[in-house]
Amino acid sequence: MGFVSAAADAAVALFSLTIAVAAPLIDAQSVVPHGLFPAPLLELKRWYAAEFGDYLVANPPGFLRGLVWLELVFHWPLAVATLYGLLNRRRWVSTASLMAGVSTLTSMSAILGEMIGSGRATPKLLQMYVPFAVFAVIAILRGLCSCSERATTGSSLGPSARKKRV
Repeated sequence: MGFVSAAADAAVALFSLTIAVAAPLIDAQSVVPHGLFPAPLLELKRWYAAEFGDYLVANPPGFLRGLVWLELVFHWPLAVATLYGLLNRRRWVSTASLMAGVSTLTSMSAILGEMIGSGRATPKLLQMYVPFAVFAVIAILRGLCSCSERATTGSSLGPSARKKRV
């Protein structure tokens, strides 16, 4: 079970690192004025949209801009916290992982629903988005099924801090 837990932690760490880097540098370009970004980042986004045929990134509809704001305000700090919690083995990382996974899976459901429903999704484009849904499921399972010993050993309160029964 230790290998599965370590693999889940590695997947969630990779997922969190990707969000921590991509959200402010790439995704934010959909909602923040372009003058705030250096030219190479603007060109990277344009190249990605053209190379993968990502029509949502090239011309973001209103719902996607809303999801990007959600990502910047809620999910980006949560991804940073999850990454920190995993690297420093904090007990609360299961909760952060669960929250990040649920938030991402909800957003990916809307995005993939639009892509598949519109008939504009190419296999190459789906190969970019489906892994985020898979990582989200892994993060949810990691949050629900935390196998770490520290998380299951009981209360963090010492014997003197617990209430005594009379």
